[in-house]
Amino acid sequence: MRIGNNSQGIWQLLSRMNGGKANTNMPFAGAKRSSAGGRNTLEDLLTGHYKNSHGVEGMVITKGSNRKRIMPVSNEMKQFVYNDVKDAFYKYNGMSGDNEAEQKRYSAAINNYLKTIKKEDRSATSWTLGQMKVNFANKVASAVKEKVPGWTNGKPIPSDVLDEIFADESITSMVSGKSGTAKGLDIQI
Repeated sequence: MRIGNNSQGIWQLLSRMNGGKANTNMPFAGAKRSSAGGRNTLEDLLTGHYKNSHGVEGMVITKGSNRKRIMPVSNEMKQFVYNDVKDAFYKYNGMSGDNEAEQKRYSAAINNYLKTIKKEDRSATSWTLGQMKVNFANKVASAVKEKVPGWTNGKPIPSDVLDEIFADESITSMVSGKSGTAKGLDIQI
């Protein structure tokens, strides 16, 4: 393989991507901002409008980003996260499961919700939803361990035990906002 020949091929490719123009001082001059998925275009990179892999802008998680703060979340999203945890206990005994379609559906719903939030609050809202999910799961796991001594995540749970736990007001109040002073969100930071 000769480097000179490869270089020529690259310049031809760049020329074609530039609309056949020979001027390569402004490569991709005709490129428009892509709305497809989480692809960052050259314009995105130059203007600082970075998107995550789901196309959500404002998901900065760098050091000092102030993302670890509790944000208000809609009741629908609280219920959505709660239902996901509930499904995980019924289907996978408290584990996350291996159904890729379910995981994609969950991620898509979260990311679609985040797109409705102000850009500067998206990362913190995502963190809040993650903390809610962990909090719900921990509360349910603790309740299962009280009722089924020796139970660990992944071991079978009798459905009547789960029915009783998910009917308990201490669990349901976490979603309805009637628990304690944190408006239903009992998160430990």
